Amino acid sequence: MQTDKSTIVIAGAGPSGLTLAIELNRLGIPCAIFDKASGPAPMHESRALAFNSRSQSLLATSGVTESIETVSHPVERVRFCWKGQMRNEISIKADSQQPNKMLIVRQGQIERKMLEHLQQKGIEVSWNTELAEFTEQNDHVTTTFMGQKGEHHKIQCRYLVGCDGAHSFVRRNGGYTFEGETDPQLWSLADVSTTDDRFAHTLTADLSPGKAFATMPIENNLVRLIHNGPDLLQRHPFAHLQTNVHWQSEFKVSYRLVKLFNRGRTFLCGDAAHIHSPVGGRGMNLGIEDAATLAWLLQKNSELDYTSLRRPVAVKVLKLTHNQTSQMNASSMVSSILKQFGPKLISLAPVKRSFLKTLHGLDTPDPVWLD
Repeated sequence: MQTDKSTIVIAGAGPSGLTLAIELNRLGIPCAIFDKASGPAPMHESRALAFNSRSQSLLATSGVTESIETVSHPVERVRFCWKGQMRNEISIKADSQQPNKMLIVRQGQIERKMLEHLQQKGIEVSWNTELAEFTEQNDHVTTTFMGQKGEHHKIQCRYLVGCDGAHSFVRRNGGYTFEGETDPQLWSLADVSTTDDRFAHTLTADLSPGKAFATMPIENNLVRLIHNGPDLLQRHPFAHLQTNVHWQSEFKVSYRLVKLFNRGRTFLCGDAAHIHSPVGGRGMNLGIEDAATLAWLLQKNSELDYTSLRRPVAVKVLKLTHNQTSQMNASSMVSSILKQFGPKLISLAPVKRSFLKTLHGLDTPDPVWLD
C-alpha cells in the first residue's frame, strides 16, 4: 500500500469506516482503509438492520443509497400491541405527503454494497491487517499495521481515524475517555423464519408491564425478534410465528460516550465514540453520520470542529435511546397505562410527525452540505 502524509488512514471497515472512505474519495481526498477481520460482516448475522432516511440522504450523492435500495426491505407500517392485542397501527409508507423511507437491510449487505462502490473507484480494503501501534508527530501520524502472518507495515498519514468499534484500539491508545455504564439486564434476539404475511413490511412493538417484544422484517419470510429479557423464544407473544432459528444472540446494553471525538491527529467515528441501546435503530446510522460529517470537515479544512458538531448529536441520541429503553423496562402503574393507551395518541397528526421524525433519524440538525 503506497501512501503519503496527505492520506487519511481509516482503522475499521464497518459501515462507518466504509462511509468515510466513500465520502473522502468522492471529495478527492486520498485514503487507505484497514480491518483486522477477514471480510465484511457475515450474512447470517443480521446485526444492525435499520438504514434510515438520514443515512439514505448522506449516501445518495455517491450513488450508494440507490445500490443499497436494491437489496432492502421497506417498512410500510408500525403496529403497537398490548399483551398480544393490537392497540394501533400507523402507515409509514413513503408517498407524496411523507417521502421518507425506512429500509431494513442486513449490515452485511450494506457493507458489501459499499465495498462494491469502493472497488469500482479503485479502493480496496486491506483485510486481516490489524493496527498495532501509532505515534503522532507535528504534521503526521506514523502507524504500524500487522498482517495475518505477523508482518509489520509502517504507514505515515495526515490523520488516523478510528472506526474500529466499541473496543477501539485508536480510542484506547489515543488518550480518550469512554465514560458511561452497562445495564445489568440481559436482552435477547433471534432471526426466525415465518410464512405469516402479518409480519411483512411491518415493525411490531408488543408491550406489557416490565416487558417488551418487537419484530422487524429482515426480508421475505425472515423476521428479527427482540426482547428486553432472556429466553425470547419461550416467552414471545407471537403464537402464530414459527421459530425456525437462523441466528440468535444475547447481550447487555451499554451507554458510553467519549468527551472528545478528536484528539491531536486522531478521530473517532461510530461505536468507537458512542454506544447505546439498539432501540430505535440509531447505532449504525449515527456512525454513518459521523463519517460523512468528518469527510466534509476534512474537505473544508475545518476538522477541528468535529467534536463540537457531533458530540451534541450523540448526547441527544444516547439520552433518547436510554429513555425509550427505560420506558420499555418499567413496570409501574403509570408506565403500564402509558404503554397501554399511549399508542392511540400516535394517530394524532403532531404526535405522528414527531414520531416519524425520530424514526427516520431526522430529529437532529440537518447536515449543512445537503441544503
